Amino acid sequence: MQPRPSFDRALLIPIAIGVVSILGIGWIFLTSDLGKSPIPATAIPSSFSSLEEGTRTPSPSATPTRDETPKAQTPSAATGTSPVAYPAPLDKTLPSTSTLITESLPAPSATYTPDYIQPLRAGRYDDTDPNIAYDPYWTALKNPGTVNAYKGTIHASTSIGNEASFRFTGTRLRLGYQRGKNFGTVTVIIDDQSYSFHEQAFDLIWRSPQLTPGDHFVQIIHESGESINLDYIEILD
Repeated sequence: MQPRPSFDRALLIPIAIGVVSILGIGWIFLTSDLGKSPIPATAIPSSFSSLEEGTRTPSPSATPTRDETPKAQTPSAATGTSPVAYPAPLDKTLPSTSTLITESLPAPSATYTPDYIQPLRAGRYDDTDPNIAYDPYWTALKNPGTVNAYKGTIHASTSIGNEASFRFTGTRLRLGYQRGKNFGTVTVIIDDQSYSFHEQAFDLIWRSPQLTPGDHFVQIIHESGESINLDYIEILD
């Protein structure tokens, strides 16, 4: 029987160092992030995705127009935010009810006379003559009650402040009117000079004082009482 070869004990030290080095490298690899396998995208819970979307605040795409009715944002259960209220759309139609304005409008002045109105010459003119300017609140009347009026017509006013005006060339004028119930007071202004008369004072004719020859401007104003009227105008040289 051959004798067993002797073992060199000096080789144990390098072998032990090699084993320890291999074990150390393996432990470092296992404990580092390089050894971990990546989590696939499908492994992310779907609840994470919905939570992220729920925390986003959508912004409106454009300013609401008259025909658009934007919906209010619903509150998020995850964030507890309050809903965003958008303004109500403008309505194209008026409301079914409206406030009635009861304030009376002032009566327009007839001081200004259009260019087409010519001065009246000597003669008698009916109240319907186109060269007499009335404000819109006078009423032309022709009915059985005006049968005795000149040419069967009169112009009547039932509101204080109503005005009529005309121009004439001469030295005197007469205003004819019809007797009526509750006839009021009339103010006549000739070239800024005021005169006043009442229905019972002059027996249905008002006569002006003597004026200087030439052109004159006349205003007839409903001063007081329920009504006044004008039947005709007569110009004297």
